[in-house]
Amino acid sequence: LEHDMTLIGATGVEDQLQEGVALTLESLRLAGIKVWVLTGDKLETAVNISLSCGHFKRSMVPLELTAATSEDDAWNKLIQARAILEERTKEEKHFRLTLDGQTAGFLLNSKRTELSNICGQCEAVLCCRMAPKQKADVVKMVKNQQSSPICAAIGDGANDVSMIQEAHVGIGIMGSEGRQAVRCSDFGFSQFRFLLRALLVHGRWYYVRVSFLVNYSFYKNVAFITPQVFYAFFNAMSTQSLYESFALTFYNITFTALPVLIYGLFEQDIPDYKLLRYPHLYANYTKNANMTWKQFLMWA
Repeated sequence: LEHDMTLIGATGVEDQLQEGVALTLESLRLAGIKVWVLTGDKLETAVNISLSCGHFKRSMVPLELTAATSEDDAWNKLIQARAILEERTKEEKHFRLTLDGQTAGFLLNSKRTELSNICGQCEAVLCCRMAPKQKADVVKMVKNQQSSPICAAIGDGANDVSMIQEAHVGIGIMGSEGRQAVRCSDFGFSQFRFLLRALLVHGRWYYVRVSFLVNYSFYKNVAFITPQVFYAFFNAMSTQSLYESFALTFYNITFTALPVLIYGLFEQDIPDYKLLRYPHLYANYTKNANMTWKQFLMWA
């Protein structure tokens, strides 16, 4: 049937990205959030998509852990990548790493810690030709890093379910690949770009409100009990109370509950449009900045 045929033309189907993906990824980077892409696509396709959406920058120094044929070969490639990293760290701060499923299979079994250390020093990581189980293994590796990061996994298909369930927070995108990812996730979004407002605006507001509420709760009880502790020295360590019973009953229920409850529901310390315009404001509250011992002692 195909004998002596002449090719006249060919049709290509473009796998387009959703609207606002590049802006969302750039804003997440400015907010101090590291983004890893785990995909089943082949290497060339995955790299091109990463470049087109802004996940990879052409100015970044490329590191490649791909096409390993054995465990020793994968280990040699890892040593070479580490040597490049150490050699160019003084002059370059931006590195990108490409890892394929075959090489990841060798390294995740025996050299997981070394792989995690190298990936942690890269600004962007791309994992291609990954099986669903390998995606979950990579998420588990990130979770177990020494800095104990909070890890969110985002996916839109059934092959992302294991990854979504392995992460601290699972996020499903309602795309053209069905609803399986959304049903197995903690949060569901119809578009990837909506993640930006959920994190930078509502996430920050929520953290400010809750951290204030927790610190206030400790403070008001310290302020209430400390006079009673000192009073014990003057009443012969008896059970006599410094406070009238009405005050004891209503202090936590009424006197101090309502103001902080209203604050916890409605506080917006910075308007939403500024939080979206300046993503670095989100980075100020990473690593639980409002719930440290220093903050607790300042309140007390």
